[in-house]
Amino acid sequence: MKKTLNEENFQINSTREKLAANASWMGIIINGALAFFKLVISFITGSMAILADGIDTTTDIITSILTLIASKISSKPADESHPFGHERAETIVTKVLSLVIIYAGFQVLIGAIQSIITHSFSIYRPYLVLWISLISIFTKYFLYKYKFSVGNKIRNSSIVADALNMRNDILTSLSVLIGIIFYLTLNIMWVDPLVAIIVSAFIFRVGIKMFLETSDEFMGSSKELGEIYYNTLEAVEKVSKANNPHKIRVRKAGYVYFVELHIEVEEEMSVKEANEIASQVEKELKKINPYIKDVMIHVEPLGNNEEEEFGFDKNSIKRIFDK
Repeated sequence: MKKTLNEENFQINSTREKLAANASWMGIIINGALAFFKLVISFITGSMAILADGIDTTTDIITSILTLIASKISSKPADESHPFGHERAETIVTKVLSLVIIYAGFQVLIGAIQSIITHSFSIYRPYLVLWISLISIFTKYFLYKYKFSVGNKIRNSSIVADALNMRNDILTSLSVLIGIIFYLTLNIMWVDPLVAIIVSAFIFRVGIKMFLETSDEFMGSSKELGEIYYNTLEAVEKVSKANNPHKIRVRKAGYVYFVELHIEVEEEMSVKEANEIASQVEKELKKINPYIKDVMIHVEPLGNNEEEEFGFDKNSIKRIFDK
């Protein structure tokens, strides 16, 4: 039996929630174990670098918990208080994650500068730092690949953001590893905080990029929405009596999209016939892309000429998104 659009959407939501929960719990458990061992080893060895790395990993536990909460909220259906649904919870959490990443980068930077100023370079049992750094690098790489794959598969921006945070952590642990290798082989103690300062710049960059991207989403920016605009043109082309799609506007909320557009029909058409044409366009659009949650279509007589607010038509879509 062929599934209805509502059944397909329910299945998408259920699958998303399950995969997002698995990814979040995986991050919580693995990062929890890593953070514990890093903090214990930092107290044993007196290493400022591994302490900073341990603090950074502790923030990853918080981000995984936030991601889990966001996935739960975003999967809830629309209600009286939230008629557009709850999907934007993921965008809010991504915004929070960006601030957490920026804060982690700031902590790495401050710790490294303090270490240089105070000449706190002595490390006891340095091989413990070496081994935990190696374990952290491989573990974080696994988490990065796993979460990035899941996040892209279910179009969950907060999980993708968490995955990018894991990638940053690989650089952080790598800086600790490089520092301890120089400490052990060449007795160059100050290279560890120096590398940590460089890595903090990469962490800042990713955090700021995420912050700006979520700001674009809140503001309804058209960036990276070209696929949805072309989906809209394709849907209108499939309905023979729908003409001149224009004033097309797309809003992203978490993993779903809201589409508004104007179409033109023969002016002799009855209201009922025009409504059926609009319904066909909506069905075609949701069939092409199941992540389109709602479509608002305004019907005009063919050849209508009036001044309207900004929106895209076929020519402007090709000009903007074919670059």
